[in-house]
Amino acid sequence: MSNVATPHYGIFSLSNVPPWNTHNEVVHKAVEQIKHADRLGFEEAWVAEHNGRRYGIVASAQILLAAAAAATERIRLGSGVSRLPMHHPLRLAEDYAYVDQLSNGRLNFGIGKAYDRLEFQAYGIPEAERDARYEEVFDIVMQAWRDGKVNYRGEHYQVPAEGEVVDEVELFPEVVQKPTPPVFVMVSSSEESLRSAARRGFSFVLGQRPTRDDVKHLVGVYREEARAAGHSFDAIDENIARASQLKAVHVAESREQAKEEYREGYMWYVGVLTNRAKVGLGIEELSYDEYIERKTLVLGSPDDVAEELASFHSHTGLGGLVAWFDAGSQPQDRVLRSMTMFAEKVRPQL
Repeated sequence: MSNVATPHYGIFSLSNVPPWNTHNEVVHKAVEQIKHADRLGFEEAWVAEHNGRRYGIVASAQILLAAAAAATERIRLGSGVSRLPMHHPLRLAEDYAYVDQLSNGRLNFGIGKAYDRLEFQAYGIPEAERDARYEEVFDIVMQAWRDGKVNYRGEHYQVPAEGEVVDEVELFPEVVQKPTPPVFVMVSSSEESLRSAARRGFSFVLGQRPTRDDVKHLVGVYREEARAAGHSFDAIDENIARASQLKAVHVAESREQAKEEYREGYMWYVGVLTNRAKVGLGIEELSYDEYIERKTLVLGSPDDVAEELASFHSHTGLGGLVAWFDAGSQPQDRVLRSMTMFAEKVRPQL
């Protein structure tokens, strides 16, 4: 048993398109997985966005989240992440407010700065403006949700633009969750990103790269920074309990079966050279067994996975884990089977 009270678990969708899948198959796989997670009692589903890359074909997470909202009843739906510099801030506020309404208040707003130079170039956004645009977009989205209207003058965005029609723009629809949906900062491994989240009183989701010792250290950093910023012990504990780390997960009848089934898709994914530097895996060449030894993956029988997760929660203090059952676009029947075994045979042990 874990010493973390009531750990929570989510699933992750990146929508990879390896050579053995079509775009259509991948699009429908994602929605089916989120529906299955909802039926099984997973607490969260997180959706990534990318463009111009085979490893992620969802360019705007809010589109997939809207489809998921209409197809589910209970599971919370999160952007993991919404790349703030890539979007017009008012449109982003409107789209996610609609998702919050469609889901009856189940939106988690996960935010990030984006990292891929190709994506910035594709949209004609200067990479040097990333940090400034991130801050301005976030400020506008928060203003829209809290106030129901926007009047903002920044270096990169003016809402509304100068003109003769209006001095401010109303937000339609409003958000269900007041004053705003919960905000999560996605952290690959940067201590500064985590410190920023702590100062603002937001929870966080860590990428795959940090080891258990790294995660334990980062949790300590978060506590220290949040206290220095004046947040209460109770609020800090709540945010850490809500926080998670992303891990590739596969459950099968035995450890040997789980390892063999997950190998091809996972190694295709980590072999996509343009993605390796920033997805939290580093750029050094590792074997499949080395990824397993470093606990980048969590796989095995239900007992194996339960033991590893109990140890993970106990050592790190994190309340949650985001399980990526479909890394490299695994066969859908295996993904759904693994999710079912996780819910029915792993969770009862935690």
